Amino acid sequence: MKLTIITVVKNDYKNLLLSLESILSQSFKNFEYIIYDGMSTDGTKSIAQKYLNKRIKYIRRRDKNYYEGLNYAIKVAKGDYIGILNAGDKYFNTKILEKIYKKILATKCDLLFGDLIYFNNKNYVTRVWSLPVKNLNRLTALKIASPTVFIKRKIALSNPFNINYHISSDTDFNMRISKKKLNYIYLNEFIILMKIGGLSTNFKFFLNKIMQDILILREHFKILFLFVYLYKVFIKLRIFKIDKKLF
Repeated sequence: MKLTIITVVKNDYKNLLLSLESILSQSFKNFEYIIYDGMSTDGTKSIAQKYLNKRIKYIRRRDKNYYEGLNYAIKVAKGDYIGILNAGDKYFNTKILEKIYKKILATKCDLLFGDLIYFNNKNYVTRVWSLPVKNLNRLTALKIASPTVFIKRKIALSNPFNINYHISSDTDFNMRISKKKLNYIYLNEFIILMKIGGLSTNFKFFLNKIMQDILILREHFKILFLFVYLYKVFIKLRIFKIDKKLF
């Protein structure tokens, strides 16, 4: 069994370096790492090519948005399970991939996810996402921290991300897979250190994200979507804000 980790990047070589350093520091080595570059012009290509080897692959390709690039990377991946490490994000520690691999190997689960920590450019923790899921359904799928997800590649292939939702497609993805009675594991541990400022946390995309969230919830919950949106807001409020130096 092999893991494939995917980083989709465009014109963000500094954050790509953070993610590269994190994955290369992992004690676990049985992974394929795909860097998918949406035709960057800032030097991302030259940075990525310095790290290429049998385990690290680089794809440079035009696409419509992040999620189209992610879908393509999943198609060409060779691993049995897919994990996503967005540019700028890091693994919580150097042992976490090894722990995830052993958990998947022991349980043969379809899906694994866990907790994450948000941090800023000054390396301060800003929020903590730790929301246990005891029974996966459309409602509790809102508690899934998407950057922490590891999923069987064949399931990801048969449920591609909807590229029409260029910011919130991961929410739609979680809704859809929650209906499939998957064998899932909620790992009550921090998996990802997520750097704020990306698609889902950048303030300039705030209104677009709200609109896409509402459209997705209306599609999945029909007339109840406003109540579900309020529930989603309530969940977000539980992701408490702190101000603590990370490292």
